[in-house]
Amino acid sequence: LNIPAEVLDGMEEYSHAWVIFTFHANTDSPSSGLNLAKTKIRPPRGNGRKVGMLATRSPHRPNNVGLSLVKVCSVDKKKKRLHVSALDLVNGTPVYDIKPVVPWDSPGELSVPEWVSQDDQLNSAKFTPDAKEAFEMLHSRGYLSPLYVDNDSNEATNAVCEILSQDPRASNSSGPNKRGTESDTHYTMLFCS
Repeated sequence: LNIPAEVLDGMEEYSHAWVIFTFHANTDSPSSGLNLAKTKIRPPRGNGRKVGMLATRSPHRPNNVGLSLVKVCSVDKKKKRLHVSALDLVNGTPVYDIKPVVPWDSPGELSVPEWVSQDDQLNSAKFTPDAKEAFEMLHSRGYLSPLYVDNDSNEATNAVCEILSQDPRASNSSGPNKRGTESDTHYTMLFCS
């Protein structure tokens, strides 16, 4: 699809945008035979509570359409690129559309379940010296491209720390990486190419 650069005219005037995409890497998508008998799931922040699939932001859904709120950073019309931050998609995710966020997108006061509103963000996330060195090596060899291609690995490091500070682990896990435990001060992360 060849999209003219003019489609981005005016986008730089917005602070945020909606990205509509497909969960192409979802193993539970309808095309892979999603079992709708599993109508309830345990969200990471639910502390083991089961809720209806559509009452969560899980990618495991009856359809594979996703929606993500991003911050508009800049527009490069020459390269036909919209630079955004806070994008929570995997590399290669097909994007259907991008729409600017407008004031009437916000309903004003939100009502959410307690398990969603709980403040359980980690105080900090940081790399051990060995992990930092390994991460910088992966960055320098291009394993983090095309998302992080600049010469400085700080942007990539900060992005990983931001994700980890949200503590994305499952709360119903029985292993050593169970979410919310006091004893788990370290994550073990594997990067695959």
